[in-house]
Amino acid sequence: MAGLLSRSLLRAGTSIAPKQTYSTLRNSTRAQNLSQRIYAQASLKSYPRTFATSPQKQQYRTHTYDSGDGNPPVKIQIQEPPSFFKRSFHFIGRVLGGILIVTFGSVIALVIYEPDMIVATEVVRMAMHPEEGVSDERTLQIEAYIQNHPIVQKFRDDPSLIETRPHLDIPTLLRPNVLTAGVLTGPDRIAVPPLVFADGEGKKLYAILHVGEQLCGHPGVVHGGLLATLMDETLARCCFPALPNKIAMTANLDVNYRAPCKANQFVIIKAETTKVEGRKAWVSGRLESLPAPGADADGRLLVEASVLMIEPKNIGVLMREVPNKDSVSASPRAAVRGA
Repeated sequence: MAGLLSRSLLRAGTSIAPKQTYSTLRNSTRAQNLSQRIYAQASLKSYPRTFATSPQKQQYRTHTYDSGDGNPPVKIQIQEPPSFFKRSFHFIGRVLGGILIVTFGSVIALVIYEPDMIVATEVVRMAMHPEEGVSDERTLQIEAYIQNHPIVQKFRDDPSLIETRPHLDIPTLLRPNVLTAGVLTGPDRIAVPPLVFADGEGKKLYAILHVGEQLCGHPGVVHGGLLATLMDETLARCCFPALPNKIAMTANLDVNYRAPCKANQFVIIKAETTKVEGRKAWVSGRLESLPAPGADADGRLLVEASVLMIEPKNIGVLMREVPNKDSVSASPRAAVRGA
C-alpha cells in the first residue's frame, strides 16, 4: 500500500511539472557550459589593449561572444591588469610630478617668506668677485678706492711683493664655512676681499680692506673680537711661506688695542715675521687706518698684536703636495696658501 502511494505521488508530481521548467534547466546548463568555454578561450587568447584615461578603464574590458543556436550575443567583462610598461610609466610620472611640485613649492615659499635669503646669497657672491661685476654701487666704490689708492700703486711697483686675494683662492663651496670669507663678507661688513701684498719668503705682508657698519661691538666702533680675528689671520698668513710645509696653527695671540677702530673705514694691516725656529714662527703686526691719498704720514695706530705660530707635527704626510721655496717664490697663490 505504501509502495503504491509513493508511485502514485511520483506520477502526480511528474504530470504537474510544466514543460517550461525543463527548458529553463536546459538553458541554464547550456549558459553555464558556454561561460566556461568563453573563459577558457579568453585565458588562452590575447586581445588588443588601448590606453585609457582612467585606471578603472584599463583594468576591465568588455568582450562580446556569439553563442550560436540562435541565442543573442553574450557580453562578459574580463579583468585585464595594466602592462608592466604602463605601470612603470605611471610610477615615473608620479615621481617626477612630486619632485616638480616640491621644487616649485619650495621656491615659491622662499620667495614669499624669505626673499632676503636669495638676495643675500647673490650679494655675497658678487662681493667675493668684484672683478666679475658688482651691482651694488657702494661695493663698487670701495673696490675702486682700494685699487686706485697711492699705497696700492706703491706696493705694485715693488718687485719683491706679490699681489694676491687669498679669499678668492678658497673653493667657492668652502667659503661659507670660512669666517672671514663667508659670514663676515658682504655689504656693510667686509665688502670686498682683502687685497694682500707679500714677499715670497714669509718675511713681510700688507693687507688692505674695508670694515663696514655691521661689524660693530659698540655703535660706530668695530668689535674688538673681529679686529683680533683679522690680526690673527693676517699675521699667520705672513709667516706661512717661511715654514717647512707652509701652514701653521695659532699657539698664542697677544692683542693690544691702542685706539677705537671706527666703522665704515679703510684699514691696513702690516705684518712682519721676527723669528723662525723649525716649525715655530713669531710674527708681529699693526692695524692702522689707511691714510688718505696724498697724506705723508702713516695712518692712526689702532691695534698691535704678536702671535706664535706652530706647524703641526707630521702635517707633511697629510698634505698631497708640499711646494719647495722656489715654487713658493714663483707662485703668488702658493705664497699665501693655508689661510
